[in-house]
Amino acid sequence: MKRIATGVAMNGRIMLIAMLLPILAGCESYRWLVYASPPITGEKQGQDCRALVLGLGGTPDLSGIEAMRLGGIKKVQSIEYLNNSIQGVGSECVVARGE
Repeated sequence: MKRIATGVAMNGRIMLIAMLLPILAGCESYRWLVYASPPITGEKQGQDCRALVLGLGGTPDLSGIEAMRLGGIKKVQSIEYLNNSIQGVGSECVVARGE
């Protein structure tokens, strides 16, 4: 009888892992520093963001030129790429900092 109860508990754990694994595998959030130079005074920031729905949506300009234009930046200090999505729903941004 004890052996059957242990098997049921083990199957429950395996089922829980099998249900959570696809959810955890689809989570992504990361940041890349694309370009950096020494600090600049009078810092401004510009962002070029795109929303993702089921993996569909535009890709932000990875060169950072659009983010620089939106922030009115002439001298670049850094450009970062940010991705925050769960199962294909979230956002991608390119952030430019400078003066």
